[in-house]
Amino acid sequence: MGVFPTALSIMVSFLSAITLLGTPSEVYLFGTMYCYQAISWTFASTITALVFMPKFREINCTSTYEYLEKRFDRSVRMCASFAFSFFMLIYMAIVLYAPALALSQTTGLNIWLSVVSIGVICTFYSSVGGMKAVIWTDVLQALVILIGLLAAIIQGFIALGGVRRTFSIASKGGRIQFDSVSFDPRVRHTIWSLIIGGGFNSLSTYSFNQTQVQRYMCVRTTRGAKQALFINAAGAALVIILSCLIGIILYAYYADCDPYTARYVSDIDQIFPYFVMEVLSDKKGLPGIFLACIFSGSLSTISSGLNSLAAVIIEDVYKGLLGRRLTDERQGFVSKIFSIVLGAVVILLTYVVSYLGSILNAALSLFGVLSGPIMGVFFLGFFFPQANSRGGFIGFLASLFLQLWIFLGAQITKKQMKSERLPLSVAHCSIPINITTTISTPIKPNPLLDFYSISYMWYTPIAVGTVLVVGLIVSYLTHPLKPNEIDPKLLIPVSDVFCCCLPKRIRDWLRCGVKEEAYVENKVENDLELTPSEGYNTLHPSSSVQTIPPDSQTLSSSTIAINRTIDGAYDNPMISTKD
Repeated sequence: MGVFPTALSIMVSFLSAITLLGTPSEVYLFGTMYCYQAISWTFASTITALVFMPKFREINCTSTYEYLEKRFDRSVRMCASFAFSFFMLIYMAIVLYAPALALSQTTGLNIWLSVVSIGVICTFYSSVGGMKAVIWTDVLQALVILIGLLAAIIQGFIALGGVRRTFSIASKGGRIQFDSVSFDPRVRHTIWSLIIGGGFNSLSTYSFNQTQVQRYMCVRTTRGAKQALFINAAGAALVIILSCLIGIILYAYYADCDPYTARYVSDIDQIFPYFVMEVLSDKKGLPGIFLACIFSGSLSTISSGLNSLAAVIIEDVYKGLLGRRLTDERQGFVSKIFSIVLGAVVILLTYVVSYLGSILNAALSLFGVLSGPIMGVFFLGFFFPQANSRGGFIGFLASLFLQLWIFLGAQITKKQMKSERLPLSVAHCSIPINITTTISTPIKPNPLLDFYSISYMWYTPIAVGTVLVVGLIVSYLTHPLKPNEIDPKLLIPVSDVFCCCLPKRIRDWLRCGVKEEAYVENKVENDLELTPSEGYNTLHPSSSVQTIPPDSQTLSSSTIAINRTIDGAYDNPMISTKD
C-alpha cells in the first residue's frame, strides 16, 4: 500500500466516533485540558516510527504477539493475544454504540435498531473486502470526518457571532484551561497525566496494537512506514484539536441552557448531534455530512478491528495454540467466517457497554486496563535482556489483576468520588425546567477510595511499571537470562536509542552484557536475508539467502559492504566485497 492511504488508515483506526462525540462532550463538561492529548498522540506516533516500527518490520511477524513467543514462551503470547482480543471486542462495542447515540438523536430511530444496522453493514464489508478494502474505505472516511468537523466548526462560529465571542463566553464559563499542574494522581486531567499518561496510552495503541502494526507492515519500505506515521501524527493532532474546538463551541452556544441538565438529551455524548440538528437542520446536506462523519469514524475502527482480530485469532490461536495448518485460500475463507462471528459478538456486547457512562472515559479506561499490561510485557522483552519467560508471564498477570482491581473499584465507588464537572446553567431555557434533586442516604466512604480515585489517564503507566518491577524481580529469582542465551534481534538496545551520546563504556553497561558486535552482526545478517516482495510485508526473510559455489572464495563479515540504494519504491540492499 502507498504511504498516504496507510497514514490516513492509521489515523482513523482509533480516532473513531468515540473521539468525535466524546471529545466535544469532555471539553463541554471539564474544559480544554484534554487538548494536551494532541501532544501525547504526536509523541507516541513519532516514537513508534523511530523505535518500535523498524523492529517489528525486522522481526516480520504476521501477528504482533508472535514476538512474545520468540522472546519468552507460548504462554506469554497467548495471554497477550487473549487480552488483546477481549479488549478489541469491548472497544468495538463502545465504538458501535457511539454512532447509534448520534443516529437516535438526529433521526429518532431506536438506539438498538441503529446498533444492529450499523453492525451488520460494517461486518459485511469487513469480511468480504479484506485489508485492502479496509484501508481504502478508511481513506474515504478520513476525508468525510475532516469535512464534517470543519462544517460544524464554521457554522458554529457563524451562529455564535465569531471566534472572539465564542472564546469569550467559554472563558467566562471556565472552559479555557491549560494550567492544571497538580501532582495529585487523583486529579482527572493535569499536564502530567495527559502528556505522560496519555503518551503511554497512545504508545500502546500505535506500537503494540495489532490493528496499527498491521497497517504499517503493509507499506513497502521502512522509510515509507515512517513517513506514514509522521503524517498520522499531524493528522491525529489536527482531529483532536478540531474536536476540542467543537466542545468550546458547544459550551458557548449552550452556556445559558444546558440540554443535558434540561433533559433535552438522555446522554451527555448526544449533545453534539443535538447541536447539529438545532443549528444545521435548515442547511440542506449538513446534517447528513455530520452523520456521515460520525459513521465514518465508527466504521473505520470496527472494520480495522475485525480484520486485525481475525488475523490474531487465526495466527495465535488456530495456528499457534491448536497447531493447525491452512492454505492461503482456506485461510481467507476462515478469516471471513471469523469476521462475521466477531461482528455478531460485538453487536451483543454493545448492550453491556451502554452502562459504562461517558464513552470517552470508558474507552480510555479500557485502554489502560488491558493494553497497559500488553505494552509492559513488550517493554520487558525489548529493553531488559535479563527478563525470562516466568518474569514475563507473572509480571503480565500481576499487572492485569492490579488494573482490573483499580477499574472495578472505580466503577463500584464512582458515586462516592468527588465530581470535577464544571458548572452548567439552565437559567435561560425557553421551556420551564423541573429539576428533581435526589437526596441520597450518606454512604460510609470506602477505605480504598483514594486508591480507586486515581485518574484513568495513569492506568497505562501503572500497568507498565507493574510488569517491569514484578517481571524483573521474578526473573532474578528464577535464573535471569545471560547475554548468550538470547537472540539480539529480539532486543532494542536502550543505550543506542536514548543514550547514543554517552561514552562507549556506559553504553556497553546499559546493554547488560550483550555486546555491540552482536547487534551489528545480527543487523548485517538480517539485511542480507531481506528481499523485496509484494506480499503482506515489503521485506520477508528468505529461507535460502545465498548460494555459494564450492570453488568460490569464502567471505567474512569484515569483507562485506552493504550499500542501500533506492529502486522505485523499494529499499534494495546491494552487497559488494571490499578490495
